[in-house]
Amino acid sequence: MSANCKLTISVVLDTVCPWCYVGARRLSKALVLAKQKWPEFEATIEYVPFQLDKSMGKGLDKAAVYEKKFGSRMTEMNERLAEAGKEEGIAFKFGGKMSNTLDSHRLIDYAKLSGTGETEERVVKSLFRRYFEQEEDIGDYDVLLNTAEGAGLDRQQTKAYLESNDGVEALQERMRQVKKLGVTGVPFYIINNQFGVSGAETPETFVSAFKRVFECMEGD
Repeated sequence: MSANCKLTISVVLDTVCPWCYVGARRLSKALVLAKQKWPEFEATIEYVPFQLDKSMGKGLDKAAVYEKKFGSRMTEMNERLAEAGKEEGIAFKFGGKMSNTLDSHRLIDYAKLSGTGETEERVVKSLFRRYFEQEEDIGDYDVLLNTAEGAGLDRQQTKAYLESNDGVEALQERMRQVKKLGVTGVPFYIINNQFGVSGAETPETFVSAFKRVFECMEGD
């Protein structure tokens, strides 16, 4: 195995994608397993925005939106998701409001620009928890500002950023670029810009992918 056990993992996600939340938990487990397998293992996580529905409005009834989209399949899908969530320590709830995710992605970007990687990670985790477990609307400014403040960001500075157009074009360009790579759904994971993992795979599948990347690095 190569002595270079450092990876960059680009996590392509949408903040209202439940399998992105499940995938985040499974990836965290995979990083622990990888560290046990390769003591020199290090991973840098980068978050890449993706919108499942960029035309979505604000303050929509979540259950009604999903009922219209999935119809009779919704009950079975929710049961499957609840079971997967239980295995990962996620208590999924299916009520509340939902909104366009652009501003939640902007908050993630702002956390990276204004804080640290840990600040960004806290924001992502909080957005998932608020939306999926606490039934909060993560398109609502108060919810976003509470998330920012809880992650250690200045509330007023964050408010000014979200109320401006700062970073919008750059964020949208990143979304266009990831679609040009062929990413059509999330979660999707790009490892060292050379290997992709689609879906909320098991921790063991992630570790196998890491191993394949290391083997490619040895062959270079």
